[in-house]
Amino acid sequence: MAVLTQSTLYSAAGVATATVNTASASDTLTYVAGTNQVVEMHNTTAGSLTLVIKGSAPSAVYPVPNTSTTVDLSAGLSVVLAAGAKKLVNLDKISAYLAGNGTVTLSGAATLSITVFA
Repeated sequence: MAVLTQSTLYSAAGVATATVNTASASDTLTYVAGTNQVVEMHNTTAGSLTLVIKGSAPSAVYPVPNTSTTVDLSAGLSVVLAAGAKKLVNLDKISAYLAGNGTVTLSGAATLSITVFA
């Protein structure tokens, strides 16, 4: 398990240099709520990959706003990337999946190219 290197984007003056990480079977990053951290994923393989993004303690009974329904977020958010696809995730927008101590695990998509912007 490796800790992913983050690239400074929002405090950079003009052009920022991005560090591209190659995912292993399971990697981590530190999530800081309210900072608009963005994870860019690029599947350079010939097949589909699924990355699971999960905090250390997401709820198994998360309430859906304005309803009496709850959903189980404990398995994390699965992001499917077709061969050659690129996707971006703003971590603040999926913060319910990232509940816990700030450590976020990204797993299941070894060889995926990942850039974390902070």
